[in-house]
Amino acid sequence: MKFAVSMVLIAFTVGFHGCTPTAKVMKDRTLSADEVLNRVRERNATIHTLRGDGSITIESPEVSNSGSFDMNLKKPDSLRVELTGPFGIHIGTLMLSREQFLFYNWMEKRAVIGKPDGKTLNSMFRLRMQFDEVLHAFTGEFPAPNDGDSIAHFSVEQGLYVVRYRLAQGAKEYRIDGDTFIVSSYRVWDTTGTLALSAFALQPDEGEPVVMPRLLRLVFPKDHRSVTISYDDIHLNEPVVCSFKLPQQAEMIYR
Repeated sequence: MKFAVSMVLIAFTVGFHGCTPTAKVMKDRTLSADEVLNRVRERNATIHTLRGDGSITIESPEVSNSGSFDMNLKKPDSLRVELTGPFGIHIGTLMLSREQFLFYNWMEKRAVIGKPDGKTLNSMFRLRMQFDEVLHAFTGEFPAPNDGDSIAHFSVEQGLYVVRYRLAQGAKEYRIDGDTFIVSSYRVWDTTGTLALSAFALQPDEGEPVVMPRLLRLVFPKDHRSVTISYDDIHLNEPVVCSFKLPQQAEMIYR
């Protein structure tokens, strides 16, 4: 996919709105690790559909692609993203379901169709992400601990619950906001102790019934690749349409 190449600078800052600082009352951080993770699961379970727009950037050693998006998502199995380049040019439509990956290039009138696995996504966007990881990237969710994972550390640091797990194939860490129960930071290490994934969910929007982060970023340090999603507008649990019908003149390529 070829759309506008740009250099992206993202500053992760916490600011004050307006001229007068507003004090935020922080709740006591007295929950156990299991209680915290249950609250996270409960928060995630309240999101059924998501409709939003904003900007998305995919950075890699080969190229940096940036553009606007308009997205409809229905959990647990449907996603449609409309991608727009400079001057409002319609670049492409990405549709994902449990059964199919489809990307239609509106400029080339060409559709790439394949399985919704990491192989197809990597061939198109140079990203090794599975279907659920793509959905979670838009909703600010991260994989839950597995049955075989064991807690190695639990603490409260700078107002965040910190839970670290020892895995058969490495380790992972959650940093959780104790007010919104959003996982604000998620990191995974491999068996050699090398950081394999670093992800952030920032700028929580408390205007919705369910608090949503407006800035999501996934970094794959070993591959020098990253995805950044910045929302301008978010609507939760409203009717969405995730289906897409190919134009009749579309050339189809199967992978």
